[in-house]
Amino acid sequence: MDRNVVERYRLALFGRMVMGVAHDVDNHLSVVLGFSELIRLAAGKEQKVRDGAGKILSAGEKIGAIVQHFSRYVRPHAPSPEPFVPGEMIPEILQFSRYDLGRGNVTVLPPLEVHPGILHADRRDFGLALLALLFNAAEAMAETGGELSVRVSIAAAGWEFTVSDQGAGIPAGLEEKVFEVGFTTRTGPFHAGMGLPVARHLAGQAGGTLQLANGPGGGCVATIRVPIKARG
Repeated sequence: MDRNVVERYRLALFGRMVMGVAHDVDNHLSVVLGFSELIRLAAGKEQKVRDGAGKILSAGEKIGAIVQHFSRYVRPHAPSPEPFVPGEMIPEILQFSRYDLGRGNVTVLPPLEVHPGILHADRRDFGLALLALLFNAAEAMAETGGELSVRVSIAAAGWEFTVSDQGAGIPAGLEEKVFEVGFTTRTGPFHAGMGLPVARHLAGQAGGTLQLANGPGGGCVATIRVPIKARG
């Protein structure tokens, strides 16, 4: 796959998330402004001053983290494998995408625990691959809602990242066709049939594989497997 295709998909996906990021930033900014006014009015009451200052600091830190992480992953770049901790990367991408993923009564269930091991791959590209799977899963539940879960495990064979949804699953006979560039079963400006092909390509660049399967209880399970010995 041409790198330009990856970067076009990256910009399209992150452009889609701009309103969600703005929503979260606005929420935290309202805390900053509101408690700043409270501190101004209650300057003589020390406990309220301390509490208000703490809330302002917390909201400010959240704004900074959202903007920092969004900026890191949206920036086009040449692939550059590096050692990173997936347990640190996943909360970063969920922080700025959670509002958009949660539309339509979708509940995002982040990993309960992630092994503190190191994966050698392009951190930003691997994050984009997971985001593509997350949005594909969320879109599968757009009309019905449901739970979107992310799980990570590591064993002797390597890393395994799974994204599961409670949608309708993959129609019979389309298990591989969904990975063709431009193929989609959905309508709308954001459904260009690029997410899954880009995710599989980036998983391959990390030395791994991406497979989709219908879950035993319904829905779809997307799994990226990366061998321990893989080096970008």
